[in-house]
Amino acid sequence: MNVILSRKGMDSRSGGIPSPILPDGTLLSFPIPDGTSGKPYADLTYKGQSLKEIIRQVSPRFDFVKNETCHLDPDIYNGLGGRGSSWKPAYGQCDASATHLDKMGVGIGDVFLFYGMYRQTEYRDDGTLQYTRGAPILHIIYGYMKVGEILRDPLEIKARCPQHPHAYNAERGNNRLYIPDAYGTFRYDDKLVLTKRGQDSRRLWALPPFFAENGISISWQGDNRPVLKDGYAELNSVCRGQEFVITASTAELQQKLMDWVEYVIA
Repeated sequence: MNVILSRKGMDSRSGGIPSPILPDGTLLSFPIPDGTSGKPYADLTYKGQSLKEIIRQVSPRFDFVKNETCHLDPDIYNGLGGRGSSWKPAYGQCDASATHLDKMGVGIGDVFLFYGMYRQTEYRDDGTLQYTRGAPILHIIYGYMKVGEILRDPLEIKARCPQHPHAYNAERGNNRLYIPDAYGTFRYDDKLVLTKRGQDSRRLWALPPFFAENGISISWQGDNRPVLKDGYAELNSVCRGQEFVITASTAELQQKLMDWVEYVIA
């Protein structure tokens, strides 16, 4: 089994703001702006509020004239409104990132762990949302997908998942949709935080200690390797990249990796 740490949602370059940890612990991923997807932020709703309203509350200067529509992907939130009756959970990828997944042998039965850039929020006296003053920005795992099927034919993608942004541009290079055998999103828990506590860089991660063993490999990291420090495997993760494929070279390490994934999802 391959495990893929997949970076998704707004970040410092795409959208420019962190997604919110809502006061009830919900990890609500803000999809990145996308002028080609045709899905306005105003059409997507969470508990009676549009994503446009929620984003405007935490970031009043967000430019909705320039960024009216978004790339909702992975599309795995059961509680999100505005997607139509044909909605199905799916995750799309294309071009270089898709080629990388193919090169690493990612396929049926593998697990994507989706993470993003998050910050704690709280309610103002008037009931609107704001980022909590002084709260750090963290990389946090917010959802997962176990791959059950992979769609590659443009006509099939459009027919089965017409709401998905990868159906709008289905002719892009190496385009595909991953359809889940199982999927879900999480509420905040300390075990979902990748960022090492007590330091300023959200890209400095504290992973389980077995990640520092020689038989574990994390793709797209170049010369960066986890090193054992303070009881954790510390990794200074690269600043750009979407799909970090984790592989294990021995049965023992593979079992540790599977146990960790089950622990995260549980």
